[in-house]
Amino acid sequence: MEIDLRVLELAASKICHDLISPIGAVNNGLELMEEEQDHALQAEALALAQRSARRASILLQLYRSLFGNAGNQTSFGPREAVQMAFESLQGGKVALEADLAGASPVLPEGYGKLILAAVVVAADTLPRGGTVLLRLLPGQSAPNLLLTSTGAQIAAHDEILQALHLRSLVEELSAHTVLPYFTAFLARRLGLVCHAETPQIGQFTLSISA
Repeated sequence: MEIDLRVLELAASKICHDLISPIGAVNNGLELMEEEQDHALQAEALALAQRSARRASILLQLYRSLFGNAGNQTSFGPREAVQMAFESLQGGKVALEADLAGASPVLPEGYGKLILAAVVVAADTLPRGGTVLLRLLPGQSAPNLLLTSTGAQIAAHDEILQALHLRSLVEELSAHTVLPYFTAFLARRLGLVCHAETPQIGQFTLSISA
């Protein structure tokens, strides 16, 4: 199963875009520490640099598992994926709740990566904050995934839904739709299909099943 080079280019663009802000903040913090003589301001600058460095580190680990081979390892299962998602959302406006009771002992390679991608997609639909509920339900070859985003505003435009259903043309993809498309591609590789909708105001659902 092949993936178009444009998808890889857009994924790289998304990674760089998300990392620019925390890495820039680290640099700003270090510059302030050099320029400021006030000890209190130096302490604030150090705290800024430390927070931003941690954020950059979390994002690097996230994308290493999401787009790299780390997410395909058998050791990267549902619990590891959820823990990584928790860390990436910590301190933000989106809360994650996870029910992993339906996880089976043996899972196909890359299933943890799929969970991580799906959670990030669901969280991205909540620009003003809210809650993402993740549930694993018994399935055939792999558990079924059900994610529900609930918040004051849902950003799940038609382009997002089309990408999750693999109906988008590759040349029409953007940095905002590449992850939903990539998530649907990961699901198809495992013999699963994504179905996304906004069943009511303030809610987005993403189900992934055989």
